[in-house]
Amino acid sequence: MSVDLTVYLRRSAMPSPSAWQGAITASGLPVELDTDFDPDTFSGFLPCTIRGAASGFEYFADELSADDAAELEAPKGSDFSVTLVTHSDLKEFACSAVAAGVLAKVSGGLLFDPQSGDSIPADEALAWSIEQLAAAERE
Repeated sequence: MSVDLTVYLRRSAMPSPSAWQGAITASGLPVELDTDFDPDTFSGFLPCTIRGAASGFEYFADELSADDAAELEAPKGSDFSVTLVTHSDLKEFACSAVAAGVLAKVSGGLLFDPQSGDSIPADEALAWSIEQLAAAERE
């Protein structure tokens, strides 16, 4: 079983990988992304560590049409989506939840969890990430 998390945002608001990592670090969360990738062209497994342990998630980026953005109730001007996918590993899920929540926060994007149907706005995304991390670490 896989778990997807998608962030809808403006492409111009997508941080560089090092800025994304900086925001994760500044939030006090224990995830480190491999920052050697191009967020526009990279697709595939993105290595990470969580509390020093090897982990990661699959990363996919795509354009978002205005019609799709409106249907998804994405923030105004959203033209880009980033989907993070994990497969039955709680460490991977914790990494993707932290990365997605911080990305939504710093970009002013909308985090969507298709498993639950929940849409998490930017101002709630960090708290959501912290809750997901705590739940994954309790398991």
